[in-house]
Amino acid sequence: MILWVGALVAGTILGLYGGAVVADVMTFIATVYTRLFRFLAVPTIALAITTTLMTVGSQKDTGRIFRRTLTYTLLTTFAAAGVALVRYLIIAPSNLPAAAVSGAASAVPESVGHTSYMDYVLGIVPDNVFRPFIDGNVLSVLLLSVAVGLAIGKMPDNDRKPILVSALLGLQDLVFILIRGLIRVLPLGIMAFAAQFATQMSAGVAMSSLGRYAAVILGGNLLQMFVVLPLFLIVRGINPLRALRQMMPAVVMALLTKSSAATLPVTMQ
Repeated sequence: MILWVGALVAGTILGLYGGAVVADVMTFIATVYTRLFRFLAVPTIALAITTTLMTVGSQKDTGRIFRRTLTYTLLTTFAAAGVALVRYLIIAPSNLPAAAVSGAASAVPESVGHTSYMDYVLGIVPDNVFRPFIDGNVLSVLLLSVAVGLAIGKMPDNDRKPILVSALLGLQDLVFILIRGLIRVLPLGIMAFAAQFATQMSAGVAMSSLGRYAAVILGGNLLQMFVVLPLFLIVRGINPLRALRQMMPAVVMALLTKSSAATLPVTMQ
């Protein structure tokens, strides 16, 4: 943790005072890290869900576990949306200057405003086993992983099932080894992310607009984590302080890597 914080401070200093060459190098390193985490994210999520469901899929209480998970996910999602909406209405962040978002705006499909909810749901249903992974469609990957995991769990116990289960568990171990390799050199990535952000700030990004936007996002996350979720835990008779201590390694990992998939080895451990 000390090493990570040191990398954060060093990256900020480099971004503010390192010059154009250092900024280019740090941007290159940050881009490499982002690409590598994105490369590992989808297969990590798919394998984690598949292996988990194929293990519990043959148990009698699988339906109960699935219903509780779905209920918890929906309730906390609606709560998060409500918290975000209230904070947005109160803080009312202004738009960034057009020049600051022109590059991102050009990447938005022109038809996005004409897409219905039905079209969105149809887009989640995969029509090709490889397309969700190629397109990085996480919801399609989730749907496919859930289906495959439950199907493996319901397979009859024959000599082929253990081979399939062993192969998927082996692939999961392989992906986790790759992620741990990235985590070992994570201080370099943290330094690059911090330097990139500091360079953008010193280049004159609209701090007022960005500050209000950050207040909505960060404030909403803090309210959700330290107020809303503890209330859910208390209702179920779970000590929120104990739960927070147990989940903190994964939370810190997600914060510093900007990738929730990178937390899966830590979370499962």
